[in-house]
Amino acid sequence: MNFRTTFPIPTFQQPLTHSQKIISVGSCFANMLGHKLGERKYQILSNPFGIIFNPISLFHLLKSALLNKELDPILRLETNGLHLHYHVHSEIKAGSKELLGKIIEEKLSATKEYLTQASHLFITLGTSFVYKHLDSGQLVANCHKQPAKNFSKRLLSLEANIESFEELHAILLSVNPKIQLIFTVSPVRHIKDGIPENQVSKSLLRVLSHQLSSKFANVHYFPSYELVMDDLRDYRFYQSDLLHVTPMAEDYIWEKFENAFLKEEEKQLNQVITSIQKDLAHKPFNPDSEGHQKFLKKLLLKIEQLPESLDFKSEKQTILNQLNTHEKR
Repeated sequence: MNFRTTFPIPTFQQPLTHSQKIISVGSCFANMLGHKLGERKYQILSNPFGIIFNPISLFHLLKSALLNKELDPILRLETNGLHLHYHVHSEIKAGSKELLGKIIEEKLSATKEYLTQASHLFITLGTSFVYKHLDSGQLVANCHKQPAKNFSKRLLSLEANIESFEELHAILLSVNPKIQLIFTVSPVRHIKDGIPENQVSKSLLRVLSHQLSSKFANVHYFPSYELVMDDLRDYRFYQSDLLHVTPMAEDYIWEKFENAFLKEEEKQLNQVITSIQKDLAHKPFNPDSEGHQKFLKKLLLKIEQLPESLDFKSEKQTILNQLNTHEKR
């Protein structure tokens, strides 16, 4: 008897390798993907502007980066002694507007560098709902807990999302014609909008992804949303808030992602890397014991046998520091 509904995910024709640059942007699910890739030593830029939920704000940030365009200063604000910007997440903050401007400029510059060189751009969409800042008349990515009277809320139309993406797509192809774009819809539910409203929101994002992947040869879709909603389909795969998925669900989605985007030799290499990461996280009962020193030497040898292109400099230095400290005693 079968208790689950599974479905095949096609193998992606342009697989990922450690030699490529990759960028992952969008909702909090983009962070998960960036974290998994970063752990395995891929060259990944993950959510440089913090979590961004709606497509228009996300496309606007990417276009601003590519065009060397400053984010509108009128959307800066100061609250509780901190300077923020309505176009980015609240994790991007500073003690002065000058420092905030410098931080955002660096984020835009780093994003442009990756966009012009990346082989893959992963875009995770979270919601179709967006807030308009009434004083400026602009759509914002984050309200930063400011009074609701300062904003109006609405549902983005499919047409507006497509138009915004097409502008981004044209600019991106002019600087990086080989880049592959992969859309995915976040399985995290936005029930503050309402359960029926969340379904409408997610449906618009799914239709947007479908239409763009049907129209553009370099745009594709990965079904993370469907893996949770139609395959796992059980609250045991959600955290206690019943909104965010558990690490077990994330690992399951990652396994499907690996099968779709990685060749067998890449998956085997990743197994070695994750094994090393687990060893690095090991906390010994007695760091000065001979047994632990042998363990460190074996671990160092294991790292040195990896391809030189993988960046394990900080990990190697940490091991060497522990070995040197033991020898001096």
